[in-house]
Amino acid sequence: MKNRILREYIESLKEDNELDYIFPILLQAMGFRIVSTPRNSKGQPQHGKDIVAIGYDTNNIIYRWYFELKGNGAKDITTTNFYAEDGVRDSLLEAKDVAYDCQSIPKFDELPVKIVFVHNGILQANAEPAFNGFIKNNYSDVNFERWDIERLTLLFSEHLFEECIFADDVCYTLFKKVLVMLDAPGWNTNDIDRIIDIFLTRCPISKTPNKRIVNKTFAGLNLILAIIFKNCEECGNLLPAKWSSDRIILKTWSWILQNKVENRKIYYNNFMKIYDLHITIYDSYIHKLLPMALSYKGLYQPMGTYSERVCYPLRCYDFLNDLLYYYLSTEWFGYEDIPTRNDQLRIVTNIIKQNSGFDVPLLDNHSITLVLLTRFVWACGQPEDESVIKDYFEYIDRLCANVILRHKRQNIFPEFYNNIKEVCASMFKKSEDYVDSSSMYLLVLVEILAFFRQKTNYKYLRKEINASKVNLQIPLPIFDEYLEVNLFDHHLHNEMCVKSSICLPDTLEAFLKTFKIKYKPISFRTEKIGLSPLLLLAHIHYKTEFFPNFVDFGFLET
Repeated sequence: MKNRILREYIESLKEDNELDYIFPILLQAMGFRIVSTPRNSKGQPQHGKDIVAIGYDTNNIIYRWYFELKGNGAKDITTTNFYAEDGVRDSLLEAKDVAYDCQSIPKFDELPVKIVFVHNGILQANAEPAFNGFIKNNYSDVNFERWDIERLTLLFSEHLFEECIFADDVCYTLFKKVLVMLDAPGWNTNDIDRIIDIFLTRCPISKTPNKRIVNKTFAGLNLILAIIFKNCEECGNLLPAKWSSDRIILKTWSWILQNKVENRKIYYNNFMKIYDLHITIYDSYIHKLLPMALSYKGLYQPMGTYSERVCYPLRCYDFLNDLLYYYLSTEWFGYEDIPTRNDQLRIVTNIIKQNSGFDVPLLDNHSITLVLLTRFVWACGQPEDESVIKDYFEYIDRLCANVILRHKRQNIFPEFYNNIKEVCASMFKKSEDYVDSSSMYLLVLVEILAFFRQKTNYKYLRKEINASKVNLQIPLPIFDEYLEVNLFDHHLHNEMCVKSSICLPDTLEAFLKTFKIKYKPISFRTEKIGLSPLLLLAHIHYKTEFFPNFVDFGFLET
C-alpha cells in the first residue's frame, strides 16, 4: 500500500518543475553534493546534464554524476521518443560528448564520470533492443546507469519515505488523511501541524548533529510539501498547498529559533530549500488567481448569494495579503521574472478598484492589510504613476465613507475579536455577541489620514468615533525571550498588551502635534539573519497585529 502511493506519485511527475524539483531532494537525502540543477540553469543548454552532482556509488567510489531526467510524455522509453529530435538518444549522446566545466570545485575534472538516465516510467519491450544496442556501442568506456520507476520507487522509499514519512504508523496515517482531505470542505492544517511536530522532534540538536538525519528531516518535510502541492494542482485547488507551506515554514522557523540554530549552515540551508518551494507554491497560487482578481468583481462568487456579503470582503483581504507578501518577499530575495515595482503597484491598485469587497473592512485585524498596502505603495517615496496615487487616495476615501456609513446604518464597526461567526450572525442585525466597543483598526485609519493630511476625512471619522465612544487602542508586544519564537508559532494574545482610551483632538493639526506612540523597537534574530519577510508572513498568517514600529506613520517615539 505504502509503495503503491509512492509509485503513483512518482509516475505522475512531469519533467519541468515537478521531477526537476523533487529528484534533487532524493539526491540530497542520499548524501550527494548538488553542483547544478535545472532550476539554477534555466534558459541555458544542459547537454544531457539536467543535474550535476558529486557522490559515492554502492562501492564507495566517488564520482561526478550527470543525471538526465525525462518525465511526463517521455517517461516511458519508446522507439518513437528514442529516435526523436532532442529525444533519449540525442540526450545521451550530448551527456557523453559535451564536457561540463566547473572551476569552483577543486579537482572536479579529475573525478571519474557516471551518467544516469532517470525516467519515471519503463523501457518498453519494442525499444529495448535499440536502447541496449546504443548503450553497448556508445557507452562501453563510460559508467552508465538507468533509473526507472522501479528504481526510483525503491530509492525514494529507502532514503526518504521509510525513514521519514513511513517511519511510524501515526505519521503515515496523518499523511494519508491529509492527501484524502485536501479538496474536502472544512480542510484545516491540524494534521499538517502534527506531522511537522513529529518530524522536528526527530531532528537532532547538538554541536555536532548527525548531518544525515538533519538533512533527511528537512528533505522529508520538503517532500511532503511537494506531494501536497502536486495533489492540489491535480484537483485545481492550490489553497491547501499555500496553507501547508505557510505552516511548515513558520513552525520550522519557530523550532529553529527555539533551539538557537539559525546561524548554523546545516539548518539554515536546509530551511531555505523548503522556503524555495514555499515561494514556488505562492507563485503558482498568485498567477492562477491574478487574472480573475484583475477583472470586475473577479474575487466575487456569484453562487454565494447572501454569504458573499461576508465571504467576498474576507476573500479580498486574504488575497491582497498573499499578493503583497509574495511581491515583497520575491523582491527581498532577488527572485527573477517578477514584475517591476511600478507594475506591481498598478496591479495592486487595479485589483482594489475592480473589487468592492476591499471597501468593507469587517474585522479589526484588517488593519494588517491596510498597513501592508500603505507601506507597499509608499515604500520608495511617492509613486511615479499618478494613477496609482489617485487610486490609493480614492480607496482611502471609500474606506472612510463605508466605515462611517455602516456605523450610522447598522451601528457596526469592524469586529474587534475577529470573530467571523459573529460577523455572519450580524449580516442584517447586529448580534448581541458582536464586539466593536474597542478598535485598533480605526486608529490605524486615523493615523493614515493624519499622515496624508486628510482633514475632511479626519473630521467626519473623528465625529463618528467620538459619538460611538469606541475605545481606540494600540497593540504592544510584551517582550521576553520567547516572544519571537511564539510569533512564528501562533497568534499572539497573552504576549500582547494595549494602550487604550486614546482620545482624538478636535482638529487634524492638534492630532499631529499631540499624538505620539512611545515604543522601543525590538531587535529580532530573524531580521539580523536577513529573513525579514518571514516576520510579515507570521503576522499575516496568524493575524497578529503589526507592532508599532512597522505601523509607524511618523508618530513613533523610541
